[in-house]
Amino acid sequence: MEGATPEENDQAKYLENEERFRNIFLLTSAATKIIDENLVIVEVNDALTELMGYTREEICGKKILEFAYKPYIQSWENLQHEMWSHGKPFFKLDACLKKKNGDLVWVHVTTIQYHQGNKKYAYSILDDYTFMKSYQQSEKRLNMSLQYSRMAVLELNMEDGQLVHSEGFNEIFGIHPSVPILDMVMLINCFMEESALELSNLFRQMPDENAIDFVGQVNTASSRMKWIRLQGRIEPDENHTKRLLGTVQDISREKQADQYKDDFISIASHELRTPITILSGTLQLLDRNKPDGDSKLSALIEQANKSLRKVTILIEDLLNASKMNEGQLHLNKQIFNIVEAVNECCAHINREGIYQIMVEGDLETAIYGDSDRIQQVIINFVNNAIKYAPNEKIIRIRAIDQEDAVRISVIDSGPGIDQEKAAHLFDRYYRVDAKGSQYSGLGLGLYISAQIIKKHGGEIGVSNNNGAGSEFWFVLPKTVIP
Repeated sequence: MEGATPEENDQAKYLENEERFRNIFLLTSAATKIIDENLVIVEVNDALTELMGYTREEICGKKILEFAYKPYIQSWENLQHEMWSHGKPFFKLDACLKKKNGDLVWVHVTTIQYHQGNKKYAYSILDDYTFMKSYQQSEKRLNMSLQYSRMAVLELNMEDGQLVHSEGFNEIFGIHPSVPILDMVMLINCFMEESALELSNLFRQMPDENAIDFVGQVNTASSRMKWIRLQGRIEPDENHTKRLLGTVQDISREKQADQYKDDFISIASHELRTPITILSGTLQLLDRNKPDGDSKLSALIEQANKSLRKVTILIEDLLNASKMNEGQLHLNKQIFNIVEAVNECCAHINREGIYQIMVEGDLETAIYGDSDRIQQVIINFVNNAIKYAPNEKIIRIRAIDQEDAVRISVIDSGPGIDQEKAAHLFDRYYRVDAKGSQYSGLGLGLYISAQIIKKHGGEIGVSNNNGAGSEFWFVLPKTVIP
């Protein structure tokens, strides 16, 4: 049997290589296609049909530009022209294709020209980077949002203190761009002394409190004071390392606007005191000198006194809020029995006979604090219970001795408070509008109450009793008398 001729051996090797190439082409996980010099697709692999959502028969025989997204066709046409008309051996480009279901897919295209006999073909690999493109677009939108909102984002490693931040962080804090590395200590030291101490304490408590909402003052290199708000939440990574992910915002303008408003309120409130005092004296004089048996005049004077008391309470709330915002709230601390304080401040409610105040719990509990201010908090809680649950005639006040602290709760049986609204109840000027009802007041009562409890070193909050009313509470430490 005669051996194969050299030509036959070459033909066999060619067929073997052709088969090997075809297997690699079809089985590779990269989306791959072959086009001829007329830009017609002559072959595709399974990865490309899966990427595009078409069958092989729907793709082969068509030009690749038929699948291209129109706004991005021109650059592809230019490169194809360079390859086929001017002999460019290969090219790379980023292209956008339209899938069968209408979705867009972004691909890195690498194309190499080769010859098979007298014909020219191009072999292309399409690398899908749609996810990365979406990420880049999201990052761009985020950066634009941060830029126009005067915000920056940060990631703080709570274990080693390393800090990663976005553009704008240095600008907000007035840090020179040449500073190479920032960490937790440098972040804390950006704030003024009192704010730095508070932030440092918050960071130490982060293992127990997984969220932070901090407002503090910083001095920039230009000696201009700024108000900064830092908000974040602990999110453990894949290695269970605790990282604080959050935002930093310059709120100096908002603080300045608040200051202007507070200044106006303070001046207006002080100016109103004089005419209110005169009006109160006039009403007292009228009451003493009214003719006996004139029930109509008596009713008018009583109505005027009630309205005057409401105006007086509003003015006092405004003045108290202004003092607290300026850090001018002073406490006159002494030992007092919490139940006696409750009975004293709620006596007028019991006398009216409409609502019944029931005090329960540890009735002998004594604490060290400002009795008048604590009574102010309690009566505010009671007034809220009456205001938002007017049909419930029994209001319970509960005292619980917690060894090193005392917890006071005012409990009603009303409709309760929506959790979303409850998160803002202690903000300034926030008022709950229950079922469309409008209530008098400025939304300062609970804000003032929160500031009083904070000044005592305590906690304040509100809980819903499973749809059966609300429980406003505060906890005061049993401070040792100095």
